[in-house]
Amino acid sequence: MSDIFNNEIFEAFAGAADNVYIYVCDMATDISRWSRSAVDYFALEDEYISNAATVWAERIHPDDIDLYTDDITKVFAGTKKTHDCQYRAKNYLGEYVWVECKGSVIRDNNGNPKIFAGLMTRIDGQSKYDNLTGLLTTQSLRDFDFTSQTGAALLFGIDGFRKVMGHYGYNTGDEILVVFAKKIKSMCKPNWKLFRFSGDEFLLLAFSENRKNICDFYKKVCQETDVIELKDGRKVGISASAGGVCFPEDADTREVLINKLEHSLEYAKNTDRGTLVFFSEEIARKHERGEILREDLKHCIKNDFQGFELYYQPLIHPEKQTIVGCECLLRWQGEKIKDSYPIEFIKVLEDYGGIREVGYWVMEQAIKRQVEWRDTYKNLWVSFNVSYQQFMDDAFEERLDLYAKKYNVRPEDMIIELTESCAVSNPKELASMFNRLRRRGFKIALDDFGTAYASLEMLKSLQVDYIKIEHSFVRELAEPGHDIDFVIIDNLLELCRHLGCQSIVEGVENSQVADIVGTMDANLLQGYYYSRPVCLEDFEKLLAADQETKEANTKDVK
Repeated sequence: MSDIFNNEIFEAFAGAADNVYIYVCDMATDISRWSRSAVDYFALEDEYISNAATVWAERIHPDDIDLYTDDITKVFAGTKKTHDCQYRAKNYLGEYVWVECKGSVIRDNNGNPKIFAGLMTRIDGQSKYDNLTGLLTTQSLRDFDFTSQTGAALLFGIDGFRKVMGHYGYNTGDEILVVFAKKIKSMCKPNWKLFRFSGDEFLLLAFSENRKNICDFYKKVCQETDVIELKDGRKVGISASAGGVCFPEDADTREVLINKLEHSLEYAKNTDRGTLVFFSEEIARKHERGEILREDLKHCIKNDFQGFELYYQPLIHPEKQTIVGCECLLRWQGEKIKDSYPIEFIKVLEDYGGIREVGYWVMEQAIKRQVEWRDTYKNLWVSFNVSYQQFMDDAFEERLDLYAKKYNVRPEDMIIELTESCAVSNPKELASMFNRLRRRGFKIALDDFGTAYASLEMLKSLQVDYIKIEHSFVRELAEPGHDIDFVIIDNLLELCRHLGCQSIVEGVENSQVADIVGTMDANLLQGYYYSRPVCLEDFEKLLAADQETKEANTKDVK
């Protein structure tokens, strides 16, 4: 046996560390020796192996084999001094782990390769590579000097990825991420770097590229990834938004680059999904507004919900044209932010968790208000909105019981509306809660029906009392070319009747729409034609006028 295998130095290095493995090869005989730790961890047949290159190559990940082969071939050919390569290798569990392999060739006096020796270090625990996609993690960004290089950075994010996972499951979600990453990487130039950022986000550094070139690249990515084909043949349609930053002109450090990319991606997703938005002063201003908005909301909540107010929009009986109920709608004016609409401040509340406290405040105010009106305005229904996130709060039913008993409300006078702002990941649990609430007399409504991807699917498992037909089908009903809207509404109303649900048609904005909807046998109507959402004082004026109309009609009948 060659002396290169049997010496004290090899033995010393072989047991130096659990995650470091050494090898040495006699190139004349093509026999190599591997440390015992390598044999055990990578399930090699023995410490001594013949034709190790072939044996080892069988353990390398298929996506990395070309990289390994190219590097080792150059070393043996003498065109590269040292072997230095990072790749994935299969361990004794059949799992691929990242290793960094370094080695060098010792040649004889004639220049022929004599000995090849080196070591492998497991780097899977160092967070340098992402286990799922095999891409670099952003830890590696610390190695880049953005002041000495020019280019553009993109931060990709798959739109609505949480809903995709809710619909297809986490395993399919992981498969989509892997395919998405591979497609982007296959389109990258050799000197570009692609990183797994977090969740469904990927960061690309395109060195020596200008804004125009990177915009063209983004368009190609969108074209290539709009449909993801899975291993089982299923096809999933997706879209990807992106934020962009040029460096070093807009970012000369890692921290600044990531910060601006995140703001740009957030702006793209909130304003126009499926687009690329480069960082700008407008984005900086909007981000600053968001920070002020969040702090302003927190301050108002801590100060007994200062600045929060409920507005009320009437529900109308289509034949009698009288008010039979109302929907409570949240409004807010902060100390610093005076002009925020619900679509803006509610999203901020949802993002940082303040929606829980505010939601319970809305619940209590709605119940309290119904009881205050009960004696004067008989059988007046009051509804309030609850998101799926709020329904799944552990304290939801407890708080509802607390306020119902505190104000002695009749449950049948309250309508709880489920908004479709997010996917219902556990419809069975939600259905169980709905059944408990309905048994106690509370009414359940499904809001904005027809707009979210899960509307029809949810009806299979959720029993509700009311279905609200979304205003986008209704508001342009009287305009030319909108005959299809009539057909959709007519069929949705028929669906409600078959399911034994009451129907509420939203978006009745003018008399022409009111006349059309009036012929369609809806149970309740709602829209600007009857009233915009108004403050308490103005709504009570509407109630008083409506009460006079009802009393006058009663006298006429007599």
